[in-house]
Amino acid sequence: MRALRAVFLMTLLVFSGMKNVMADSENSVVLRPGAFTLSWSADLQYGSRDLTFDGERTFYFAKGDTVNEDSQKGVGVFALNLQNSDLQELNVVAQNLCDKDIQSGGPETVDPPSTFSVMCMGEDGKAVRRSGSIRLIPERFKSRIFDAPLRLAERAWTEGSKIIKLDFETVAVEHKDGHYIVAVKFINSGNRWIQFKTPDQWGGSTTSGRLGVGATGAIHPNGDVVKVKGSWAFGLSGKGLINRSEFKGGLVFLKPGGSEVLKFEVDPDYKALKGSYEFSGIVFMRIEYEGYGWGLASNVDFKPIKTRITIDRDYPSTPQEREQWEKTHRENMSQWPVKPGATFAEDGLYRAVRTSGTARGLLLRPFKAGDVATTDDVRMYTEVASGTEFNGPVQWVWEGSAPTPVKQWSFDIIEGTEHVCKAGAICPRSGRWLARVHSGGFSAAAPYRYDLAGIVTLCRGQSMPARTDGADWEWLGA
Repeated sequence: MRALRAVFLMTLLVFSGMKNVMADSENSVVLRPGAFTLSWSADLQYGSRDLTFDGERTFYFAKGDTVNEDSQKGVGVFALNLQNSDLQELNVVAQNLCDKDIQSGGPETVDPPSTFSVMCMGEDGKAVRRSGSIRLIPERFKSRIFDAPLRLAERAWTEGSKIIKLDFETVAVEHKDGHYIVAVKFINSGNRWIQFKTPDQWGGSTTSGRLGVGATGAIHPNGDVVKVKGSWAFGLSGKGLINRSEFKGGLVFLKPGGSEVLKFEVDPDYKALKGSYEFSGIVFMRIEYEGYGWGLASNVDFKPIKTRITIDRDYPSTPQEREQWEKTHRENMSQWPVKPGATFAEDGLYRAVRTSGTARGLLLRPFKAGDVATTDDVRMYTEVASGTEFNGPVQWVWEGSAPTPVKQWSFDIIEGTEHVCKAGAICPRSGRWLARVHSGGFSAAAPYRYDLAGIVTLCRGQSMPARTDGADWEWLGA
């Protein structure tokens, strides 16, 4: 179905594109000999690319996919007025596309299709429209057909007039009322209107609409930009749009030369440090625009204009933010258990889970990044069957932050990362807590006696229950 849909879409786009770019001011269709279109279709995720010559003096370049480009940002349609030398080269392209052997190559595939359409002179002296598959063009024709159009496409992008041009950029990241406000500007620098649904209605995937921004580089005091990974990042599709009321009917309308700022209330995806950063991002979206054709499909994907953003606080900076971050991170890390013999990628408190079956350990164990998970059997204390201990191979699942000193060699622990707490003290992190009594010995195998009847669920800020047996409390997870 996907392939058939793409074929139908491209057939429609090729015809519509040639019709539009070759139409006169009254929109009457004029199919000139020598006109042609080379078209790489959009699929269900990525945008299209079209190279069109109108058979007279104008070359059109439509591009709806710049996700993997380094030099090009945004998407659009561009028109380039041609010089005589350019016209000669494009006439040669059209002559080759009209060759009787132009479809003698292969093999053919259809997902997504890449096609050509050309106006040839028939034996009766009348213009005849022919079309075919780019993938069936023999190798001996390819340089004669593609070299000139691809070179002119680069010129059209940089020098041509902008029929349609859509970009976005991150303009601000601010902390307010326990959340972050991320402002993103969409920019129309073309001469046709563009509109799309507000991103809070998008599903968060490449097919249903996805928008994200984040830091790709840290800006040092000397001005150098050093690449960063897993720093500030915000997924914005489907998130709260705090200025939604500014967009009637849930549509963002960009008039020619206009722009709109969208403000989202959102939490960061990763831990991050304050500082100045170079922000980039990515978007997969559906657009509408004034007029139809030129080979630009409605689904487009592109990178933004890079901007520099300064953020004056770390994340997480409070116990509340840490709980927010741990919840998201726990869900992500649940898909990546550390198997026997594998290396732990990051610090944390981990839960043992049997490699076969569903048995899960009750207690959490701290590991550091670089530690290697044992391949030996592990004695796993469980909550069921009165604390039965299973002994067997396990994998480890990240549950929460391990106790973290406020600075190197400090005995003070960052609030919200505590693993144990004294009876009667203020609960440092929400979740389940288990009463434990020191066994009196110093054996590493069983230093504590656990009271399974003494499991409590508390919220951060409540008082830990008092004990008369000298027990303290150990955190079991959220």
